[in-house]
Amino acid sequence: MRMSKKRFVSMLMSATMMIGLLAGCSSNTTQESANTQNTAVTQETQDAVKTDDAGTDSGEKITLRFAWWGGDARHKATLEAISKYMELNPNVVIEGEYMGYDGYYEKLVTSLSSGTAPDIFQFHRDWISDVQGSEHYLADMSALPIDLSTLDAGVLERSGNYDGESVLFSTTLAGQVLYYNTEFFVRNEINPEDIKTWDDLKAVGAKVNSANADQYLMAADIDVLNRLVLLEYLSQLTGGSIINEDYTLNFTEEQMTEALQNILDLYSTNTFEPFGESAAFVGVMEQNTKWVNGQLGMLLDVSNTSAKYKASIEGEIGVMAIPRLEDAKCSGVDFSGNLGFSINDNSKYKEEAAKFLDWFANSEEASVIVLDSRGLPASSTSMKALQDNNLVDEIAQKALEISAPDSYTINTISGNTELETIRKDILQEVIYRDLTPQDGAKEIITQYEKVLSDLRDTK
Repeated sequence: MRMSKKRFVSMLMSATMMIGLLAGCSSNTTQESANTQNTAVTQETQDAVKTDDAGTDSGEKITLRFAWWGGDARHKATLEAISKYMELNPNVVIEGEYMGYDGYYEKLVTSLSSGTAPDIFQFHRDWISDVQGSEHYLADMSALPIDLSTLDAGVLERSGNYDGESVLFSTTLAGQVLYYNTEFFVRNEINPEDIKTWDDLKAVGAKVNSANADQYLMAADIDVLNRLVLLEYLSQLTGGSIINEDYTLNFTEEQMTEALQNILDLYSTNTFEPFGESAAFVGVMEQNTKWVNGQLGMLLDVSNTSAKYKASIEGEIGVMAIPRLEDAKCSGVDFSGNLGFSINDNSKYKEEAAKFLDWFANSEEASVIVLDSRGLPASSTSMKALQDNNLVDEIAQKALEISAPDSYTINTISGNTELETIRKDILQEVIYRDLTPQDGAKEIITQYEKVLSDLRDTK
């Protein structure tokens, strides 16, 4: 699918406005932490340059910018790997640019359009068609010095290729799971085996909040509600992606109404922490005060995020499958290699960027540093390195195994950002009861059909 230049520019204008809004309402604590960490990286790189100038004649100095999103555990592991690479390659300086998930995509597409994007950046498969369909922003890694053979051919085909080029190196295979605080479950006498369906989840959630009004079974931000809860429920109803390959809807008004009603019920039963309270932790739900203090029982996320949840509380975490409908056509889990890295096609140092990425994603040295901070690796050599060194985390392994059975892989068109924005906006209106679930479903279909018609015209 190719997006018109006009449509992409419009999206970027919206993104720029969004960044301004996010800057005004973002968490000061998170921003101060990021500023502190980035300052530390800058100092490290300056020190590396001084050391090399003083004692090593290794040719041209090369500075690469590397951007990613994540939590503190991912940041720490990635920075340590960067330092190791600079130690091994004294002529290369790598500047880390990192943040939480909220606002990352908007910032990235704006930098791509303005020609100021990093050389290497963490990326998601759902964004490929919007970005690469407008301009050739993502380099074809099959023409660069990076070993793609470590990835299963199916992973490349489903998650990394676009128009015959390999533009995303998947860092992990993943699906959706529920992480839970084991101490919370014991204290509230919850057996994970008792939560199989959405109705089970609501029943337990109501019981938990009735026992103590300051605690909730779960919490979710708008991205989790939109990308995980809503889409999971719909795929359980339909058996696949929300949009067919021919740009037609793969759901009915009744099915969308049911999916929106399910989310509304999760709030009305007090299963979910109030939406307004969770909104303070968009993209960093592991920092939610109630989760950290043991007042939240579970968080929904992908199976490659266990490290940040383990690091966020003092006790142990467990992992379990997402709830499902009794007559579900599939588990509702989108299992694929969606998370990965791309190289800026306009980078001055594409070859050096590829060399670093090959080391970071495939080498034993990097693997034993990065561990499962992005989930268990999709690279066969990286996974072997963890296995050989007995570094495969039990929770990460279990999360991967739980999420794989009876799953599906969402198609590219269903991840379109315009469609996603429509869902998010209407979903919030439903949560705040400005729209009924049925009216919300009608509005989603009306807006979807217009966008899909435009996309068909620009194919």
